[in-house]
Amino acid sequence: MEPVDAEAQPRPAATVPALTAPSGVEMSAAAAPGMSEPATQAACELLLARLPGVTRSQCLATQLQPSGAASGQGVPLYWRDVVPRTGAPAPAGEGPPLRVLVVGAMHGDELTAASLALRWIGLAGAEGGDRGAAQPPVHWRFIPVLNPDGLLAPKPTRVNASGVDLNRNFPTPGWAQDAPVYWEKRTRKDPRRWPGHTPLSEPESRFLHQQMEQFQPQLVVSIHAPYGVLDFDGPHDPPARLGRLRMDKLGVFPGSLGHYGGLHRGVPVVTIELEHALRMPPDTEVRAMWRDLRQWMNTRLLDGGDAVAGTAAPAMAR
Repeated sequence: MEPVDAEAQPRPAATVPALTAPSGVEMSAAAAPGMSEPATQAACELLLARLPGVTRSQCLATQLQPSGAASGQGVPLYWRDVVPRTGAPAPAGEGPPLRVLVVGAMHGDELTAASLALRWIGLAGAEGGDRGAAQPPVHWRFIPVLNPDGLLAPKPTRVNASGVDLNRNFPTPGWAQDAPVYWEKRTRKDPRRWPGHTPLSEPESRFLHQQMEQFQPQLVVSIHAPYGVLDFDGPHDPPARLGRLRMDKLGVFPGSLGHYGGLHRGVPVVTIELEHALRMPPDTEVRAMWRDLRQWMNTRLLDGGDAVAGTAAPAMAR
């Protein structure tokens, strides 16, 4: 591994191809496994063997689509949008849907992070069948596996194919000075936490950075394992708990998504640390975490003075 060049400049995010927004699954519309598209079938064939607690039918129902971006080894980065059901009357005064970005498996050896993101696509799609009793509208964007090269390695790895910890590769202020020093002094050059030569040096981190720029999420949910806690960065009061997981702030790290999104961009970032990286929580816990997240969103992000919904979504680059 070559030494980190602290003076190197970030590679421009423009090296990621311009992306077309994924076609949205309307809430209450579930995909039958037999009706899945070839792209979804290909995604499930590729990923399913590494996803604990996800059945083939559940995977096919997510309707994953390739984003047009790829990992360092050329594996498609799959995504899915779930949008409010069209044609349903909205309550008076209700603004545009809240934009929420959910990211799983940034670290490839945290298999349950990908599984939870996939399971939550189904829960998001189940909302909105009865608009009168529905949750406030949300435009969800799911990226269940940000690091497929690490996930699909013979032995899954935290880092990507280039040996970079993607959660240390985002352009936080002072990265060129802070990230190499943190890696050398605090982690003692732990190869599992190498931040890379420059911020956004990796196609996977550039892809996620582009989502922050184009989709402009008003909330980011980043799923990890196995510390069994919640972390939070950014404005608003954090959720006290999601299911069994309780808030226990883990600190601020150079180049992390929480630091970049929550502190630098001012977008609340909820980091979920599941209790196990290889074993999914029971279905009741999967649903309890979702329910608590939705309740916190409704209370802190959609109601009263804390409301962040209401800013029109930007036009997507085509």
